[in-house]
Amino acid sequence: MVVLAILTFLTVAFLFLRSKYVASGWAELTPESKREPMLKAFDVLQAEGYRVVDERVGYELSSYYGSRKFTTVLIADYMIEKDGSRYPVKVRSSRDPERISGAWLRKNFFPLYEQYRVPIAYVDAEIGSIEWIDFAVDYPAHYFRKRWLSRAIWLLAGIALGWLIALATH
Repeated sequence: MVVLAILTFLTVAFLFLRSKYVASGWAELTPESKREPMLKAFDVLQAEGYRVVDERVGYELSSYYGSRKFTTVLIADYMIEKDGSRYPVKVRSSRDPERISGAWLRKNFFPLYEQYRVPIAYVDAEIGSIEWIDFAVDYPAHYFRKRWLSRAIWLLAGIALGWLIALATH
């Protein structure tokens, strides 16, 4: 009787762990959302060869102003994977502006970029396109001109000093 109880316990534990951990990696994710743009975006991502790993991934972001605490939630609509790299996805909604501005990109995508440090896929399900949003620090052109001018002046000063030393020793 004890053997039967142990075998039953092991069987139940095996089935529980298998369904919770092992099966999730083998089965394809099916979208839980019933919203049409999310379903279309899911199809667009799969058509482009991306594997959808997770849906509606959220992180709590806290900001402090003096002693006041402000909390918001960062949500990636999907997490996709291709060639071993994972990317967050935001799906275009009807409330998004027609003309994209830098301020709107920073407000809506930069916190998500800071969380993952990878480009963010922005899917427009209506037209079936994927745009990649990435952030980089670019220096203004005058910064590079000033730096190269400084290097050129030091190089010319070194050449002139070398010539003067060479002429003085002969």
